[in-house]
Amino acid sequence: MKKSIVFSILLVMLITLLPTPVTQISAETSNVGDPDDDWLHVEGTNIVDKYGNKVWITGANWFGFNCREMMLLDSYHSDIVADIKIVADKGINVVRMPIATDLLYSWSKGVYPMSTDTSYNNPALEGLNSFELFNFMLQNFREVGIKVILDVHSAETDNMGHTHPLWYKGEITEEIFKAAWVWVANQYKNDDTIIGFDLKNEPHTNTGTLKIKSESAIWDDSDHKNNWKRVAQETALEILKVHPNILIFVEGIEMYPKDGKWDDESFDTSPWTGTNDYYGNWWGGNLRGVKDHPIDLGKYQSQLVYSPHDYGPLVYEQTWFSGDFITADDETAQKILYEECWRDNWAFIMEDGISPLFMGEWGGLTEGNDKLLDLNLKYLRCMRDYILENKYNLHHTLWCINIDSADTGGLFTRDEGTPFEGGRDLKWNDNKYDNYLLPVLWKNEEGKFQGLDHKIPLGKNGVAMPTGSSPVTPTKTPSTSTPTSTATPTPTPTSPVFIKGDLDGNGDVDSIDFALFRNYFLGNIKKLPVEDEVADLNGDGEVNSIDFASMRLYLLGMISEFSS
Repeated sequence: MKKSIVFSILLVMLITLLPTPVTQISAETSNVGDPDDDWLHVEGTNIVDKYGNKVWITGANWFGFNCREMMLLDSYHSDIVADIKIVADKGINVVRMPIATDLLYSWSKGVYPMSTDTSYNNPALEGLNSFELFNFMLQNFREVGIKVILDVHSAETDNMGHTHPLWYKGEITEEIFKAAWVWVANQYKNDDTIIGFDLKNEPHTNTGTLKIKSESAIWDDSDHKNNWKRVAQETALEILKVHPNILIFVEGIEMYPKDGKWDDESFDTSPWTGTNDYYGNWWGGNLRGVKDHPIDLGKYQSQLVYSPHDYGPLVYEQTWFSGDFITADDETAQKILYEECWRDNWAFIMEDGISPLFMGEWGGLTEGNDKLLDLNLKYLRCMRDYILENKYNLHHTLWCINIDSADTGGLFTRDEGTPFEGGRDLKWNDNKYDNYLLPVLWKNEEGKFQGLDHKIPLGKNGVAMPTGSSPVTPTKTPSTSTPTSTATPTPTPTSPVFIKGDLDGNGDVDSIDFALFRNYFLGNIKKLPVEDEVADLNGDGEVNSIDFASMRLYLLGMISEFSS
């Protein structure tokens, strides 16, 4: 009796004092897919699943973890779980999620900054730190069949951090940039909710017309500290040693020398005083360097996808939006865009069989009274049609879902649109979606939205991926933290192989398992996704609060193994 009283007191103290789990699971958890069967790789200019089925990544961007708030910013206005559900129901099979290097690096060191509190709209988020909140988002994406591409959008969590041209800044060095990515790869190597890493958003030049090499991203085969090609290649190789199944997306830069030689310490791009010896394009959209200096990932080359960005005149009036483009019909306008921008900056990569392409950002305003709106809509139609013409070779994520993007607008709006349950003051922007995104979302022959998960359908209106008969088995990377079991001389063939406490079956006993346990005891989920013997940590034949407390002690490092 005394032992039980003492243990109960200890359990209460632990529950009171310990931090909240790394993830929570929505009370409606029902979909549980395999955590490690949806990895993708490249064959020619297609992206395929492990069975060799061609896939089409068609999604949208959702930012916020790159910002000071460290959350999906629409949490301010709505029930974020309801938002995730409508995004899935609308057929978006991938969300590209911007994040900042300093946040990832903090997590890797066990430091978890607090996100902005939006529990007034989202009670389930109360008290969650940024890492817990991020994993909460992943869990809810997983439940509705959405995959994630993680994008390092900036060095620092800053709402304008993307304007800094390079991947290093202040305390965030190149070494920290690489270390943060390797940590992410190791952390999620057995969870295929995240299928790809976009290494750095929009490397570009310094502001102004006088470009300075020491402040700008370049692309060549040098050891220069600002050589994005070098840093991207080295970072990708370090990631793939840890996580060989992840897709690596590499964006371009902004400027590229017409003679292919980066031998100027500065150059003038002014239309009046400049020498016109560099090609310019959108930030991240200039991949001309691939022709001269392609990324070489050796045995991991099948995980590489090049990723440009492209926008219309309401983001910036590029030269190709003037002249004949203004009065051209859509067919002619698309030809102008192709010949003056797309072909030589990135389309050649797809056309020459080098790699598929992932248009990581495109989009723009579709409503308003701006004098350039009609030209912007023409651009959007041209890009939409070009994407559709290159289905399976050109993948994309529209910018963006958020209501907060001033120069592009979002799929969420407060203006004309359809209200949805949980949206509160948000509506779904039917005009933007119906006319520009819906035509280039992946659908099967029956018109159902096609997801990328082999078990979980994409929302209420979609289907899961079909499986094949001769799967190409992806490389499984065992976790370094998994306890090594002693070999048995005469193993019983029918004995199940499991790790005590590994409730989600990803090969680790971690805080995600703890969250499953917690939700089970809270009644949020009725059944654990494993047999009782996996959760019976003390071997007494029951799954109870003592096992729950044992997992807490284990994760805190207060015990090194379970008693059973």
